[in-house]
Amino acid sequence: MNILYNSIYKHDLKKPEKFKLLDQDIECEIAIIGGGFTGLSSAIELAEAGLSVCVFEKEYIGFGASGRNGGHISQGWSTDFSKIKKNIDEKFHKMAWDAGIEAVDIVKARIKKYKINCDLKMGYIYAALHKRHLSELYAMKDEWSNNGYQGLKFLQDTASINDYVKTDRYVGGIFDEGSGHLHPMKYLHGLAKAAKGLGVKIFENTKIIKKEDDKLPILLTDKNIKIKATKVILCGNAYLEGLVFKPMKDKLAPAVSSVMATEPINNIDIVLKDCAVADCNTALNYYRLDYKNRLIFGGASIYSNITPKDAAPMLLRKMTYLFPSLKNIGVEMSWSGKIGITLSRIPHFGKLDSNIYFAQGYSGHGVALTALAGKMIAEDILKTTNRFKVFSSIKHMTFPGGIFRTPVLALGMSWYKFKDWLQI
Repeated sequence: MNILYNSIYKHDLKKPEKFKLLDQDIECEIAIIGGGFTGLSSAIELAEAGLSVCVFEKEYIGFGASGRNGGHISQGWSTDFSKIKKNIDEKFHKMAWDAGIEAVDIVKARIKKYKINCDLKMGYIYAALHKRHLSELYAMKDEWSNNGYQGLKFLQDTASINDYVKTDRYVGGIFDEGSGHLHPMKYLHGLAKAAKGLGVKIFENTKIIKKEDDKLPILLTDKNIKIKATKVILCGNAYLEGLVFKPMKDKLAPAVSSVMATEPINNIDIVLKDCAVADCNTALNYYRLDYKNRLIFGGASIYSNITPKDAAPMLLRKMTYLFPSLKNIGVEMSWSGKIGITLSRIPHFGKLDSNIYFAQGYSGHGVALTALAGKMIAEDILKTTNRFKVFSSIKHMTFPGGIFRTPVLALGMSWYKFKDWLQI
C-alpha cells in the first residue's frame, strides 16, 4: 500500500474532495481549528443556525484520529456513568445520561439528513474474557436498565455470545442494538460535504501557529495570513500540538492506537449479524467486518507515545488468539495514530476565555461523542442550553509526572494490562 495513505479508509475513497489552502486574510464569525469530527460537527450546527463559519485543517480532512479510528459508534460515555455522576450536580444527572445516549442519535440523524453513504451498521457486542468482566457487564446492564434504556441483551455464557461472535475465548457479553459501526472517512467526508453545502469555508494545508491577540481571537497561519473571528473553537485533540494551551495540555495525554485491515474474509464465520465487537480489557481489542468483508481489527494501544513502524505482527497475534482459523489471512494495511485521553476518561470540554472553546480527551470513544461535543459547543455559542457549561464544570485531574508524564502513564497502564492478563 502506498505510504501516502495513512489508513485503509483514505484508499477506499474514490474521489475525495480536496479543499484549497488559505492564501489571503479572512474574517468570519466562527473560526474552527481542526477538520475532524468535532470541527465539522460544530461547523454544521453553527452554519445551520446561520453563522459564517471557517474550518482550518493543517493537513487534509481525515489526517488525524477522525480518519484513522476503528469506526465504532457506541452509546454512553467513555467511562462508567457513575464517574460522571460524581463530578456534576445531581440535578444534571438525567441530562448527562441522556446526552450520552443522544451522541449516537446525532450521528444517525446527520447521516440520514445529508444522505451520507458511510456503510452504517447497527449492533454492538461488549465481550467478556473472564468472570470479572461478566459481572461488570451485568452491573452495566442493571445501570442502563435503571436509567430507562432497554436496548441491551445479556449474553450469559460462551454459547450465547457465539450467536454473534464465533470464538471460544469469550465467556459471555452484552449485545447493544443502539450502537454500531461505520466507515469513518466516508462519514467524515460526508460531513465536510454537508458543511460546504451550508456555506462553511473549509481550508486544508493551513497551519495556525498562534493566537495573535488575547482579547480578540485573531489567528495567524505559518504563511503570515491573518484570520479574524468573533469566536474560535479548538478541535485538534491530540493533533493540536503548537496551539495547545496549558489548561488543555495538563489534562490530556496522547496515546498511540493501531488498527489493521485484513484481506476479505470469505467462507469463515467470525462476526455475525453485522456487529462491532469490543472486549472489556483496559487495553481492549475492538473489531468489525467492513463493507468488503475485511476484518478491521484494533487493539495495540501504546502509552509511551512511540508510534510503531509496523503494528501488524502484534495485531495479528491478538487476532489469531481470538480466531485461530484466521492464522493464514493476509493483511491489506496496518496504521497507527494518536488519541487523547484524560485520567478520568471523561472528555474535557471548556473555554480559555469567553471567545475560545475547546473539546478534547474522548479517550477512544470519539466517533459518537464528537458529534455531541459539536452540538453542545454550538448550543453554548447560540445560548440555547447550558449543557456545555455543565460539562465544562467537571474538574479534571492534572497528569502527574511533569516531564516524566509519559513514562508515568506507560507504567500505570502496564499495571492495568498486567491485571487483565492475570484476569483479576
